[in-house]
Amino acid sequence: MTKKETSLRLANYDLVKVLAIFMVVAVHMLNVVDLMPPGDVRAYGIHEVVRTFLLTSNGLFFMVSGRFLLEHYDGRAWRFYWKRLVKIGIPVFAASLFYYIYVYGRNGMGPAFWKAFVLDFWQSHIQGYFWFVFALAGFYLAVPFLAPMFGSLKRKELWLLFGVSLAYFFLQNLYQIFGLEMVFTSYPFYSWIFYCMLGYLLDHLELSARGRKGFLAAGAGAFLISAWEICFWERENPALHNYSVTMILMTAALYLGLTSWGKRMPDICAAAVRFLSVRSFYIYLMHGLTQILLAARVGDRAAGWGMWFFLSAASFCFALVIGVVLEWLYRPVSGWLCGLFGGQKESGVEG
Repeated sequence: MTKKETSLRLANYDLVKVLAIFMVVAVHMLNVVDLMPPGDVRAYGIHEVVRTFLLTSNGLFFMVSGRFLLEHYDGRAWRFYWKRLVKIGIPVFAASLFYYIYVYGRNGMGPAFWKAFVLDFWQSHIQGYFWFVFALAGFYLAVPFLAPMFGSLKRKELWLLFGVSLAYFFLQNLYQIFGLEMVFTSYPFYSWIFYCMLGYLLDHLELSARGRKGFLAAGAGAFLISAWEICFWERENPALHNYSVTMILMTAALYLGLTSWGKRMPDICAAAVRFLSVRSFYIYLMHGLTQILLAARVGDRAAGWGMWFFLSAASFCFALVIGVVLEWLYRPVSGWLCGLFGGQKESGVEG
C-alpha cells in the first residue's frame, strides 16, 4: 500500500463497512417480519440460511476496524485510548441513555432510574446489539501491544498464525458439536479478537490472484456446508454464527471479494460509499429506533421477503438521515476532544 493510499479513506474498505451495516439492519429486521409460517420446515431453513449469511456482518466490522488500527497505530497508547473513547465510547453512551429515557423515562428519572441505567449500560442490556462495541473495546485495549507484534511478523509467520488459529477454532468447534469438555481453553485469540486480526492478516499475506480465488471458493463451500448443517444435519453447531471455521471462511471471502471489487468502483459510486461509510456508526447506533418505529407502523401486516427487504432499506435510510444530523453535530465536538492530545487525524478507514 502506497503512502498516498494510506493518507485517504479507501473506498473499497468503505464498501465493506456500508454493506456490513446494511446487513446488520437486515438481520435485525428478520425479527420484525413474519417469514416463517408455523410448521413450515422449508421456510424455517431458508430463514436460518439467510440469517447465517447476514451474520457475516459481525466479522466484517471487526475486520475493517482491526485492519487499520493494527497498521496505523502510532505508538502513543493513551492518545489512542482517548480517541477511541471520544469516537466510539461517548456516542454509545449517549445512544444508550437516549434509548433508556425513551423506554423508561416516562416513569421518572430519579436515583433509581440512574442506578438501573448504569447497571444495564455496563451489562449491555439497553440495546442488545451494542454487545459489538463492548467486544471491540477489548481489542482496543490490546492494540498497543498487538500492533508492534504484527508489524514485526514476516509473511511466513502471518500464514502460520492464520493456519494455527483456524486449526484451533476447528478443534474447539468439534468439542462443542459433540458435547465434549473443552480443555484447550488458553489460546489468546479464540474470541472476536481473531476477526479484528483477520483483515490485517488477509491484506498482508500477499495473496496471488489464484490465492484470492481459492479463498472465494472456500467461502462459497463454507456457505454450502453451513446451509447443509442448518437444513439437514441432526446435530447443532453452537459456533455456527461466530467462531466456526465456516463462518470465518465466509467472512474472509466476502471481505476479499468486496475489497477487490471496490477498487474498480466509478468515482461517483466511491463518493456515495464514502458518504455512507462516514456515518455508518451512527446508522448502527440509531437503527434500533427506526426499527421500533417501523414495526409499530406496519404491525401485523409485515410478512414476506419483499416486505422484509423494503423495511430493511427503509430502516437504513431513516437511520442514515438521523446519522447525518448526529455526525454533523458531533464532528466539531469530537475534533476538539481528540485534539486535546494533539496529533493528526488517523489515515485510512477508521475503526
